Amino acid sequence: MERNEFIKKSMAFGGIATLVPTMAMSRGKRAIEELFDQQEISEFVSAAHKSLEDTQKIIEAKPLLLNCTSQLAKGDFETAIGGASHMGRKDIADFLVSKGARLDIFNYTFLGYDDFVRKLIMDHPHLLNAPGPHGFSLLHHAEVGERKELAAWLQEKGLAETFFKGVFG
Repeated sequence: MERNEFIKKSMAFGGIATLVPTMAMSRGKRAIEELFDQQEISEFVSAAHKSLEDTQKIIEAKPLLLNCTSQLAKGDFETAIGGASHMGRKDIADFLVSKGARLDIFNYTFLGYDDFVRKLIMDHPHLLNAPGPHGFSLLHHAEVGERKELAAWLQEKGLAETFFKGVFG
């Protein structure tokens, strides 16, 4: 390769190498600016505690809110499906699941996936006493979901609390 050709190619490559990180950083900044703010998330999670109609309207307008998480207190994270679950709102939970909401052990307990919940607890016994949003236990979720057999099984395993007080400060 001749010297002039080498210099031209090096300059072109150097320009690209400089431009690519700059473009990537500007895209990252734009992505951060486009994040939902905490108020939008809180309004959605709050709606899912009590109103199917409001939950549907919000998801229709902003479908990407579906799996966003609010933080009421330090470490107290809650999704819309989490709020619907501990409030006993099966209609809202079913709607959110139909839209692709991500589920956790508390939602599975509320929705009646009894065998799955038993298997999880048998494989990971520490989950029996895991606090859910706001400190609500698996027993609470089984009771509001009217999962009487699962609630009895959880109690047989040693879970007596429906609410873990003071977990989140």
